[in-house]
Amino acid sequence: MSAYQSIKVSLIDIPEGRLRDVDQEWAECLSAMFLETGQKTPIDVRVEGKRFEVVAGAHRLTAARLAKWKEIEARVLEPQGEQAADEFRLHEILENLGRKDFNALERCEAFFEMKRVYDALNPVSKRGGDRRSQAAKNKQENQTEIFSFCSAASETTGLTDRAVRMAIAIFNGLSPLTRERLKGTAFASKQSDLKALSTLTPGQQNSVLDLILGDEPKAASIADALIVVEGRKVESDSEKRFKTVCDYLPNLPPASRRNLFRLHKEEIVALVKKEGWLDE
Repeated sequence: MSAYQSIKVSLIDIPEGRLRDVDQEWAECLSAMFLETGQKTPIDVRVEGKRFEVVAGAHRLTAARLAKWKEIEARVLEPQGEQAADEFRLHEILENLGRKDFNALERCEAFFEMKRVYDALNPVSKRGGDRRSQAAKNKQENQTEIFSFCSAASETTGLTDRAVRMAIAIFNGLSPLTRERLKGTAFASKQSDLKALSTLTPGQQNSVLDLILGDEPKAASIADALIVVEGRKVESDSEKRFKTVCDYLPNLPPASRRNLFRLHKEEIVALVKKEGWLDE
């Protein structure tokens, strides 16, 4: 059961270890909206002694504080089982996933944490017995558990099974230090970059981040930093465009190529005359 009530803002805490840190700028925008239109959605809290802790709605609580509100509308959640902490953590994850405002790194962490909670709430029986047969059994059980989780997560979030598996694999591949260094940066928003990073060793990941996060960045993107770490030369924008044209031009239909040449007829004729191509 959950009960709705007005709670004093001063009695509500934001616990550490949440999936998302509070974005102060967004909280300030919400604060202005609160003053203009009021609070539309209650926050979710849990009882913690004589106080409350936010389960979902840290930005809304921060906005209320900025607006100098004395009270805020909240829903007090009650655990349905014995593993209250995991239940509340799952609620936090699903509430944020439902809003679809995670960046790529946060989404990967959410699914990673969602799987941890799922496993905690759906434990398998204790393992024992012969080591060889047990190892094979453990492997099969692990595959079954992962499949079960991904199927449940896909149904809950609307994302494909493959997307869920990919997110978990990426987060597993990123070192704890890499995850922390990426938080709050623009580089946390592109999953393809995170995937490339996750295939590297922790040391290589650190080297890549040194190149893009230093006081004087030596690479503009994770992709460029990966090239530098591999000892190759980073192409300039003009070199990248030239390569793209060279790759696409031969694949254009003959009629399209002729139309392209006609658009640049004067330049092409001048080059033919200058280099004497017709004299060869």
